[in-house]
Amino acid sequence: MAMALFRGSRTALFGWNKHVDCAFGCVRTMASKTPVGFIGVGNMGTPMATNLLKNGYPVICTDVFPESCKELQDMGAQVVDTPADVADKADRIITMLPSSPNVIDAYMGNNGILKKVKKGTLLIDSSTIDPYVSKDMAVTAEKMGAVFMDAPVSGGKPHSHCGVTTDTTQQHG
Repeated sequence: MAMALFRGSRTALFGWNKHVDCAFGCVRTMASKTPVGFIGVGNMGTPMATNLLKNGYPVICTDVFPESCKELQDMGAQVVDTPADVADKADRIITMLPSSPNVIDAYMGNNGILKKVKKGTLLIDSSTIDPYVSKDMAVTAEKMGAVFMDAPVSGGKPHSHCGVTTDTTQQHG
């Protein structure tokens, strides 16, 4: 549906050519079938992961409080035990955690993402944490062949339920 909308208006609004339009359509189709890992499904993470599920993205999630995953599991998300398990099954991973120590543990702990991260994995951290922690995670992830993006959000729980948060993405490295 979206591709048809863009196809019909590409010349008038954007001056796109057919090549760009086709590339956009192909990327969107592949992306919608690729699982998204989600670590941290509390007040902000659950609504964000819910929006992914509602838009056709398979979600693989975990949380230190397993009961937090129940709502997402009922919607079709696959629940796993650890961040490493998420990294084993997804090459696009979002973390939404409450503090710097939680992020450090989720990435570098005994069962952390970086224990099983695959080369080329996109790691998006939406936690609001110390910028030095983000930079350290980026350097470590890069050594493993992954891409780390610091993408904290604002807007709080009410906005996350509506899918209206503000993202301030920055790639480190």
